[in-house]
Amino acid sequence: MISPAVYRVLIVGFVALGSMTYGYCSSIIATTLGQPSFIAYFGLDTRSNATQLIGAINGLFQAGGLVGCLSCVKSADVLGRKRAIFLTALVALVGGALQAGSVNIAMYLVFRFVTGLGIGSIVVLIPLYQSEIAPPRIRGLLVGIHGIMICIGYSVASWVGLAFYFVNASGAQWRLPLAIQCFPPLILAIGIPFLPESPRWLLNQDRPEEALKAFEAVRAESDDSMLNDRTAILEEFNMLKGLIQHEKMTKHRFVDLFTSPGMRKRCFLGFLVMFGCQGTGTLVINNYGPTLYKALGFTTVSQLLIQSGWVSVCPFGNAINSVLVDRVGRIRLLVIGFAGVVTALIGECISVSVFQRTQSRGVAGAAVFFLFWHMICFSSTCDATSYIYASEIFPTPLRAKGLAVSVSGLFVATIIFLQVAPTAFAAIGWKYYLVFLCLTAVIGVIIYFYYPETNQLSLEQIGELFGDKVERANTDEKTDETRSTTVEDVSDTV
Repeated sequence: MISPAVYRVLIVGFVALGSMTYGYCSSIIATTLGQPSFIAYFGLDTRSNATQLIGAINGLFQAGGLVGCLSCVKSADVLGRKRAIFLTALVALVGGALQAGSVNIAMYLVFRFVTGLGIGSIVVLIPLYQSEIAPPRIRGLLVGIHGIMICIGYSVASWVGLAFYFVNASGAQWRLPLAIQCFPPLILAIGIPFLPESPRWLLNQDRPEEALKAFEAVRAESDDSMLNDRTAILEEFNMLKGLIQHEKMTKHRFVDLFTSPGMRKRCFLGFLVMFGCQGTGTLVINNYGPTLYKALGFTTVSQLLIQSGWVSVCPFGNAINSVLVDRVGRIRLLVIGFAGVVTALIGECISVSVFQRTQSRGVAGAAVFFLFWHMICFSSTCDATSYIYASEIFPTPLRAKGLAVSVSGLFVATIIFLQVAPTAFAAIGWKYYLVFLCLTAVIGVIIYFYYPETNQLSLEQIGELFGDKVERANTDEKTDETRSTTVEDVSDTV
């Protein structure tokens, strides 16, 4: 029999296939744009509007992501976390398949947008689900798996793109790597019906018996705790139930996110932390990496190889991030990371500026070093932390809506920065990095002075930081009897 603690990790890891889907779908475009056969097939080497089309390939994907993440305002609460994940996995699957089968640039752009719809929802739903089943003590670690799997998706996409560069079959250089993006959402869609639903969502739907079974399945630390610490688990469940009952006394609408000071502050904090992490320029470097390395004088194979190595730093950095976030704290880690990224961007601006004047290979190597330093700083401190923070600051009835608003900050930033990047690099070169340098410095200061620490607090205790009231459920003999009976059922099934 699998222990509850292992079972919980397996659940979190399995749903993170959605995170990997986001990472792969986002990153595969970098090496795809570096494949000569892709460029030639769609005429991106001869069209007068090629720069604009390349920007649109990235911009439409992020625009689809923005629409997809905002759709979670309704879908996550109406359908439930599991069914919403299932449907968005199917959307990502269809979009990826038809990208791979595209016969013209218009078709490719349309289904790049469709894929964006799917991954935009997934990148909200996965950390939402993970945060709602994770105990406070290790919530950062478990939700951090989301960031790790995103980066594994980035890395796999880059190495797959590099490998298929050496394939000479017509179209295989780019069609097969695009088709591979279908596998993670396919596996996720097949497996998600067998996982437990979020206990918080079940309580919000007035299904307490199912909620208690799901809560005990994911909350117990070991088989022994299922037998000996049942009282403590029920105490926590009772507090959660009481809070949700209190929250349900008021009808919660999307506009409620903006009508009270506490909710407005949550939305501001969540949106800004996600926007700010993309304001570091990481995704621009990721999506246009081969182009940046080409400008530094590297050959096509070297461009793809450096890109793959750069992205491969990300999973290891996120693993460190997941371990540190519950020890160091969310805010301290974010501030350290933003400060490190500022140093990397300063070094990048100086080295690229000098290279353009001297064409020195040593300076080109320094520019590559600072891009790697950028990734080390960002991935080990900010990447997973931003999702963790944004997923834990909202109360249960508004958590899906609030997280959708927060993640929209990611897509707003990437739409802006990725859409204009080809034109900006062509027009002002390294000075485009100054935009990210200034944003990172300013937002880092805001986080240091304005963001409350949420480390080691339950999702309900976090509400108290924003003025929420936490009440315990009233219990009577019938409730106690129902709870006791349900516990016995759980002990038989877990």
